[in-house]
Amino acid sequence: MSDDRGQTTGRELRMQQRVRASVSRVWTAWTTAAGLSEWWWNHWPDVEIDVDLRVGGSYRFAAPRAGIVVTGTYLEIREPTRLRFTWEWTDSDSHQTGETVEVRLTDEDGSTRVSLTHLGPWTDETARQSYREGWAFVLRGLAEVV
Repeated sequence: MSDDRGQTTGRELRMQQRVRASVSRVWTAWTTAAGLSEWWWNHWPDVEIDVDLRVGGSYRFAAPRAGIVVTGTYLEIREPTRLRFTWEWTDSDSHQTGETVEVRLTDEDGSTRVSLTHLGPWTDETARQSYREGWAFVLRGLAEVV
């Protein structure tokens, strides 16, 4: 089920997606390399995903052919409903730091509401809009695969 409503205000981007799976299944999809590999950038054949799920642990998503790498550190883990982590984006045109992402999972009668908040030091609408499009794409992938 697709439901990629999104809002942007100030330096904040909020997105929601309903997924027809249990909170525990969606948690696994967000917090393990195997789970993320099912849906994160799965349109590229060479995606590399590493996850060290612990506060202070790191993650890394890389798409070498696309020239994109996202890395970060887990700041908060409340299994199975909340993740908060830093977000550092690198591609051939930019290197963006100082961002955080929070993911909340809420049970809705056997389905899961994924609520995502991405905070950045953005100075204009361009980066926020690019992230909105990117998050809509990956969240739809999550809903389709999980």
